[in-house]
Amino acid sequence: MTPTPERSNKQSDGHLTTLGFAYANQVGRVAFGRQPFVFPTGSIIVRERLLTPSLNPDQLVVMIKHERNFNRQADGWEFLTVSGDMTKVIGREKEGNCLKCQAPASNNDFVFPLDGRR
Repeated sequence: MTPTPERSNKQSDGHLTTLGFAYANQVGRVAFGRQPFVFPTGSIIVRERLLTPSLNPDQLVVMIKHERNFNRQADGWEFLTVSGDMTKVIGREKEGNCLKCQAPASNNDFVFPLDGRR
């Protein structure tokens, strides 16, 4: 996974943070080179949730790209919330809050640009 620094002022449960890194596996990384994004099946994007710059992440939010039939509403994406120590999947969904949050980026394969603009 390749880290990409990210700033966010979002205040939702999953994204309460001001600083964090987003990572993409090799399969997904190539999609960031062109817009609109089109992520191939097998892409994985992981974002740290840091409450302060000096702490380890308390949670990770993860997007996994499956075949489109896996989740037609989100073009195949699965959304997970994982404990910061990566020992427990806290939540797993195809829709709900994660999809609502990512929906404004649906024309960009449900992924916001690296600079955080919406």
